[in-house]
Amino acid sequence: MVFIVSASVFLDVWDLTAFSFVLTFFKDTFLPSGILLGLSVAGANIGAIIGAIFGGYLTDYLGRKKMLIYNMLVFIIFAILIAVSTNLVEFIAFRIIMGFSIGADVATGFSYIYEYISMKQRNKFYSLWAYAFSVVALVAVLTVYLLYTYINSNIIWRYIFIMGGVFATIILVLRTYLMETPLWLYYSGKNTDAEKVIKNVYGDDIKIKSTEKLHRSLKDIIKFYRSGINREIIFTYSLNCIVGFIGWGFSFYVTYMLVILRIYTFTYILGIDGLIYAAGFAGALISPFVSSRFGIYKSSVIPSSFAGLLLFMLFIVFSGRLYSILIVPFTMGIIFLDYMGPMAYNAVLNSFVPSKIRGIANGQNYMVNKIVEAVSGFTSGILLVYLGLGYNTLVLALIVTVLIVIAIITGKTGHFMDKNAEYN
Repeated sequence: MVFIVSASVFLDVWDLTAFSFVLTFFKDTFLPSGILLGLSVAGANIGAIIGAIFGGYLTDYLGRKKMLIYNMLVFIIFAILIAVSTNLVEFIAFRIIMGFSIGADVATGFSYIYEYISMKQRNKFYSLWAYAFSVVALVAVLTVYLLYTYINSNIIWRYIFIMGGVFATIILVLRTYLMETPLWLYYSGKNTDAEKVIKNVYGDDIKIKSTEKLHRSLKDIIKFYRSGINREIIFTYSLNCIVGFIGWGFSFYVTYMLVILRIYTFTYILGIDGLIYAAGFAGALISPFVSSRFGIYKSSVIPSSFAGLLLFMLFIVFSGRLYSILIVPFTMGIIFLDYMGPMAYNAVLNSFVPSKIRGIANGQNYMVNKIVEAVSGFTSGILLVYLGLGYNTLVLALIVTVLIVIAIITGKTGHFMDKNAEYN
């Protein structure tokens, strides 16, 4: 169930990693300027911002299951249109609309998951996002390697989007078998339907006598930010932004940067990509254990701080003051630390946000992530083309440092400092 519902996370990661591995082929096809390259990369995130803004509201209004179906339909249609696009205008426009479906679906998916699993089960999904990134990235590396080996053409980037559409079609079929969450049915005044779902899923035959119907409006977004949990929200958003800047400002362009350096062949670079995301997977594996042992605060802030330090070290490498052989281990370290710590920001949010506003909260959280990713993906594309690797890395290191300071200050709450804090 979790995989089917959270599939938008996997599609989002597929778009990030697989497209990043074939970015040089895409660039050779359309020959974009720095600005258009940035827009091409950021297009999905721009759409996801809009999807996240309205996705949380729509999932609370229409229901979890309906939104899970609608989102996949939109993704399938526009993934195929992207694959056959003939110019940059079409590519960017279709990519924005496809991104809308991802943004809306992530807000829906996390709401669905956290309304079905128990408090004790939630720690198992603490690093879900990090697992998704690392595993899908490794699959993408293998896929691009096979495409490059057997096709070896500039059009292989088109196959990446076709495959995304195929994955989404499979997910769509599987989602038709899902049931609506009892909690949403209850808040929608559909007690009879809620009772049936509880019977089918948990085997409990209960009668719901009371009703607490919720009437959603966009004003609920404002209420979310006035809910008295502002320090927790800022802490979560700071982790969110760290992940966004490292993810799209740095890791998205790793393959592109290695190609520019002309140190390795493309096949060898794909092998390096595999090592980098294997390090990410290792970070994801130990993330829930580190969180259980040291608490949310320490397990988020300390890895983030070391990741920021490695970004500064990488800037020194690109400046020619350290050996270029350090690029790969430094990059592996950044991704490992990113996936071990701040990548769990979705679980951090759902550890304190009330269930009544969970859809809106997840939508807003994802919206913030996509704003950051759109900005970092767009600006990094420009910086890389016009100023080079060193300046882009330095800018990212400075931004991440500021965000780490914010996290250090705002995360010192009773909830995050308590290593035994429950996930509610």
